[in-house]
Amino acid sequence: ISVVLGKGLGFVAMAERLGQIVAAVRAKAPLIQCLTNYVSMDIMANGLLAAGASPAMVHSQSELHDAIAVVKAVGGAVSINIGTLDNSWIACFKCAIEVCNQNSVPWVLDPVGAGFTGFRTHTAIDLLKMGGCVVIRGNGSEILALGGECGGGKGVDSTKGSDVAVDAAKVLAARYGCVVCVSGAVDYICDPAGEVLTCPYGVEMLTKITAAGCLLSSLVAAFVAAKPEGFSNAEATLCACSFLGLCAEAASVGSKGPGSLRANLMDQLYSFDPCA
Repeated sequence: ISVVLGKGLGFVAMAERLGQIVAAVRAKAPLIQCLTNYVSMDIMANGLLAAGASPAMVHSQSELHDAIAVVKAVGGAVSINIGTLDNSWIACFKCAIEVCNQNSVPWVLDPVGAGFTGFRTHTAIDLLKMGGCVVIRGNGSEILALGGECGGGKGVDSTKGSDVAVDAAKVLAARYGCVVCVSGAVDYICDPAGEVLTCPYGVEMLTKITAAGCLLSSLVAAFVAAKPEGFSNAEATLCACSFLGLCAEAASVGSKGPGSLRANLMDQLYSFDPCA
């Protein structure tokens, strides 16, 4: 596992570092409150469970205060995904962010389809302006759009490589004081200080599984919530990307297509051992 999980770390130390945070997720089983689109709920819930986290899919304003109070009490996090967007969802997102910020609960934003329509782009920016976001996780087109450039997204799919969006990610990280993760063939993780970490793991077939990126965003929330002392949010995000990417690579062995890859991926998330 030759992923850069810190400066100056050797091969064994890097594998141990990844193993340490994966073990922390499994030991803590952080509660991840997901306000997410209907398409992604299944893979996010099952993926989080397989990885060792505890998912919740509460989005009604009538119970968000109570739900996030529990998230706060157990040291969990909130994952916000704007996939199936309408005004009622926006009200729920804003309610959740207000409660998170009042209670110092970390929240992650997946700006699904930003750049595809102005409605999506403006909604994501409005949510970020509320403050408190710890990680933005999007594809190249989405991150470019949030940075004020032409993202050119084709629906929720990116038409831009992740490398093209690194400069926009740096700007966003500095502007909102959070980590920005641009996912793609190579994942780029930018922190507010301008440092960039990279993760090369994954398989192209993962793009044929709907909501795989949404799953990654929820895993980022889990890794941030469970990170041991000494891990930054950027490193936790890098570890989440590496975890999913390495699991996808292992799952692709013997997979005949997206259907078997999805099933095998769940098994790999459950049984992952970075030192194996």
